[in-house]
Amino acid sequence: MTFCQRCDSENSDDATLCQACGAPMRSGTLVMAVSQIAPRPQVSIRVVRADGGPESVVKMQRDTLTCGQQYGDLVLSDDPFVMPQQARFFFSGAHLAVEDVGGANGVFVRLRQERELPTGGELRLGRQRLVLEPIPTASTGPGGAQIWGSPDAGYRLRLVQLLEGGMRGAAFPLKEGDNLLGREHGDITFPTDGFVSGRHAVLNVRQDQLTVRDVGSSNGTFIRLAGPTFVDNGDHFLIGRQLLRVELQMQA
Repeated sequence: MTFCQRCDSENSDDATLCQACGAPMRSGTLVMAVSQIAPRPQVSIRVVRADGGPESVVKMQRDTLTCGQQYGDLVLSDDPFVMPQQARFFFSGAHLAVEDVGGANGVFVRLRQERELPTGGELRLGRQRLVLEPIPTASTGPGGAQIWGSPDAGYRLRLVQLLEGGMRGAAFPLKEGDNLLGREHGDITFPTDGFVSGRHAVLNVRQDQLTVRDVGSSNGTFIRLAGPTFVDNGDHFLIGRQLLRVELQMQA
């Protein structure tokens, strides 16, 4: 049997659509399945408190665990930036995975190593939410002369701030090679954001490709999930303004 990633209903192995909710059975990169061989770890989701106060912990009792502002096993009712149901943790065989089921402000995972960020991908560092966009080449006429606008500086990518309410803020063109982001030092700085470290992250541009690397920041650098993703012990996720830590423990 195969389980639907959206509603957790049982379906036959050859089903293309879920018989319960109609969702595609192969819509993501992962297929939810029951493992009869490899043991599954015990899963706990901890809401991390930045002020050091008492933290709430929810244990995963079934094959799935959902969280959102109104519905789920973990309810984040005091955060207006979380959708009614935002994220779902589930097992794919013996491996825990997570997916964003709410959209809107999304679900972000903290970087542990250098990762590629595609155009349209989003970053969060401190209170900053940034989207990567391509910059089109300058228009030229006969003989290669530029038709209008400022001279083409050769930038091919830019970061754009996304403000509360969906408005766009400042745009930051990215040069070829390393671009340092930080509060006090760097090519792009956020001097009024106390949650951004002095030196926070490096974006490396190679033509139309970009990779992100955290450089030892205090609060981490996060990339928005674009699809179902496997989860490791100690992974951190940002949902709205809530920081969640996943704790996996193998059963004796």
